[in-house]
Amino acid sequence: MDHSPAVPTDGSNVDNSREARITRFVEWVRDHISGDEKGEAQLFVDRLLQAFGQKGLLEVGGKAEFRIKKSAEDGGGTSFADYVWKPIVLIEMKKRGVDLAKHYNQAFKYWERLVPGRPQYVVLCNFDEFWVYDFNTQLDEPVDRLALADLPERWGPLAFLFPTSEAPKFKNNQEDVTREAADRLATLFNKLIGRGIEREQAQRFVLQCLVALFAEDIKLLEKYTFARLLDDCKTPAQAYDLIGGLFVEMNTPGITAGGRYKGVDYFNGGLFADPVRLELHEDEVAQLAKSAEANWSKVRPEIFGTIFEHSVEAEERHAYGAHFTSGVDIMKIVRPTILEPWEAMIDGATTQKQLEALHDRLQTLRVLDPACGSGNFLYLAYRAMKRLEQRIFERLDSLSKKGKQTKRLSFVTAKQFYGMDINPFAVELAKVTMMIARKLAIDELHMDERALPLDNLDANFKVCDALVTPFEGGVSFRTDWPPADVIIGNPPFLDARKVTLEHGIAYGKSLETLYPEITRRSDYCVYWIRRSHDHLPECTPEDPFAGRAGLVGTQNIRNNEAREGGLEYVAKSGTVIEAVDNQPWSGEANVHVSIANWVKHSLPPRYTPREQRMIESKLLIPAKRKLWSKIDSSLRPAGRRKAGQGSAAKVFELSLELVPQINSALSSEVDLSSAKVLEVSRNPKSCFEGIQTGHKGFVITKAEAERLLALYPDSTDYVKPFLNGADLLTGKFLVDPEYVIDLSRTNAIEASQFPKVLAVIQERVLPDWQSNAAKELDKTGKSTGEHQNRLQTWWALKRPRLDLQEAMSKRNRVVACSAVMKRPTFVFLSSRILPTNALKVFTFDDDYSFGLLQSNTHWQWFIARCSKLKSDFRYTPETVFDTFPWPQSPSVKQIEAVASASCEIRRVRDDALSKIKGGLRAVYRTLELPGKNPLKDAQAALDNAVLQAYGFDPRSDLLQQLLDLNLEVAARIDKGEPVTAPGIPPDYPNPSELVTDDCIRPA
Repeated sequence: MDHSPAVPTDGSNVDNSREARITRFVEWVRDHISGDEKGEAQLFVDRLLQAFGQKGLLEVGGKAEFRIKKSAEDGGGTSFADYVWKPIVLIEMKKRGVDLAKHYNQAFKYWERLVPGRPQYVVLCNFDEFWVYDFNTQLDEPVDRLALADLPERWGPLAFLFPTSEAPKFKNNQEDVTREAADRLATLFNKLIGRGIEREQAQRFVLQCLVALFAEDIKLLEKYTFARLLDDCKTPAQAYDLIGGLFVEMNTPGITAGGRYKGVDYFNGGLFADPVRLELHEDEVAQLAKSAEANWSKVRPEIFGTIFEHSVEAEERHAYGAHFTSGVDIMKIVRPTILEPWEAMIDGATTQKQLEALHDRLQTLRVLDPACGSGNFLYLAYRAMKRLEQRIFERLDSLSKKGKQTKRLSFVTAKQFYGMDINPFAVELAKVTMMIARKLAIDELHMDERALPLDNLDANFKVCDALVTPFEGGVSFRTDWPPADVIIGNPPFLDARKVTLEHGIAYGKSLETLYPEITRRSDYCVYWIRRSHDHLPECTPEDPFAGRAGLVGTQNIRNNEAREGGLEYVAKSGTVIEAVDNQPWSGEANVHVSIANWVKHSLPPRYTPREQRMIESKLLIPAKRKLWSKIDSSLRPAGRRKAGQGSAAKVFELSLELVPQINSALSSEVDLSSAKVLEVSRNPKSCFEGIQTGHKGFVITKAEAERLLALYPDSTDYVKPFLNGADLLTGKFLVDPEYVIDLSRTNAIEASQFPKVLAVIQERVLPDWQSNAAKELDKTGKSTGEHQNRLQTWWALKRPRLDLQEAMSKRNRVVACSAVMKRPTFVFLSSRILPTNALKVFTFDDDYSFGLLQSNTHWQWFIARCSKLKSDFRYTPETVFDTFPWPQSPSVKQIEAVASASCEIRRVRDDALSKIKGGLRAVYRTLELPGKNPLKDAQAALDNAVLQAYGFDPRSDLLQQLLDLNLEVAARIDKGEPVTAPGIPPDYPNPSELVTDDCIRPA
């Protein structure tokens, strides 16, 4: 229900409709507000909220004069936002008459830091006008501008202020306009392809139409020039003559002197070098006419290409299903690599000579995107550089004794930008995007620059594979890249395992030959990181703007071997200045990504911290690096669902931490890349991956297992309970367990001892094995291969892990954990149960070893050294267990304290499981709630006992102490000195006393 502002008490009837309330507010502002930011801002906001049916600015839960910490680059200290109501709106007030455009950066920086619960909307207001922003969808332009006087009739842009949480209505929602325009033009393209027009010709025709549509709405053509031509296209022949004739004139130098195309200027000799003439059918002309109805000045070039590509992929796919890379995400690269270093120098300049030197350098800065797609990264980089140029002009004017210069020629051009992509259509779209960018920048910044002819960018954009150039005879070369000072972009997201599948065996071998430093287990984007770093010039004090890069990658770029080939290599001759460790990607790919921005340089091998800081400052490397981390949705404060947000929206927030360093794992923690593999952790092997069946037909239900075991009581070694990670964490195994048939240790005769058991595999698995083998034979023509070899032992599991099974058979229980997890959850598992490959198994049966694995000490090493899967952690034995140093000289008392604490933590968990449904996952989620929790206390006791066993100082950095111990143990191993291996220390007097019997057992 709406709440009214103060109502007169004289008994008069008051119209309390929305329009009436808002009208009274507008009249009140007119009569009582002078427009003083300091004295009247809070009063204005309070009455505004009352007009929209709220009780007031404090009653809704918002805060006035909200404290926001400033970054070191902004001078440090604290700023005060006028009003913050999380997660709804930030309102920043300015005095009456102020140009709100000048306060965009301040509002954006406030919004950027308002986590958790960052508001969806930002409102700039000068008492007479509201500028409404939604930075999640539209970075630079307000989604609406609204005069106070119009508010009673057009309150839709501020509808999110109502208590009813209504979706706002924006006039300047450029995303919707862009999607509609892309969809209509794509429909025309699909129609042309559908009736047999050659694809390349159809693409070129549509792109020429695209420029013409933009041109008449951004005043490169006279208004309605193209639309009127379409009105006169009554026949296919007329369409051929009229539209083709326009394209010819757009390609003719000079201004057309007369006739139908009088006044048409020369556009360029690139896109229009080959004017396309097509006879269009009536429905195709109609589709173009519909496209011309859109206001193309509102179409966003940086997202148009992606949406248009999506629309033309197939006739039934439309723009409204496309995900494009958001401007906010692109600016996470453009801002630190281009904007921030330049802004620092421009704002720090004190003389005209310095500013003129900066302008000279800016117009030679070269920016490359080696996986440019349709050009959205380069487009926003271009706009950023044009704004930097404008900022230089403003600073020059402020220092000039002559005052403001009425004319200054702009020299930053689209020809400073280079792109490469394997998709020819995307490259053409990128060129068009950058051509149009010039005119839009001129209009936005009111520059004295002639818009035509458009830049011919044929030499700047190349269709190619950026990594490999094939050559005759099967030989490949590294693709040449154009010179660049800055490299930005979003290389392909492709798992290492899929590179060969997508590109073929020969391509994989070429990568291996051309980039031997990168292992085949690295994701595809790692090659771009390494190649970009090698290609960049060095950043130097003489030229601090060069040698900068920012790339998006899969999360795997900060993990293990992928990190070694990429970011670890970068860190040896560079500094990561800003990074996002993990976030969902806004583009088409449904992945979590990492973002790294770095500077390439050569610092002296030895230097003091003071010397390092002096050098870094000359390279415009900030003293504090920015590290962004995704806030878990469970930590997001309760509040209304974001208005107008669909269920498919990727909702997340990033928190900002200013740190002294960012390591190659994109973390501010101690860099553990120097940790050594410890031979005592690998041999004898005690950490295993579970069994992989290779086919779901090996897995049977409990009822089926009971029937087989009743028939063959002595088959218990071959029909066993089977446990996966999900069933372990949810407790499903204890209620409805699965079983697996494992005949892997038998030959054909031995397997036939249990005909009913073998029959299950023969019926459910063998036909698929035979089909796969036949397909493999057809494809390769060889009688040997993975699938054909499998037929030799078709009754066996794909990967039975016989070494694991042998090790498990020597114990009654083993330690296990889910291979992918969010929190430390280790359990004891009966050795009668076979674990799937979704589990990691540690062949220890004692409480001391369990305590070490369950401890925070092991967990912190694990999350620093493991690989990541979205927001979860994957246990990788090679990098985690094989490098994790165990306590080297714990006392008997300390060992027993760890064992006792590990028993207690399992007792507390078992007690909780008897009261809470949902298994261990539900039990551990209680730790996220405030208040006393016995599991939290038990874990704390275990963690303390483990720290004492190590002899670590709880006040010192845990990871640094572990790394030091790792290196010490590795050095002692190299010298042949004795060390303590994983498990119970050999000098403990009574090992059997540390082995209890609680564990997860088959029902």
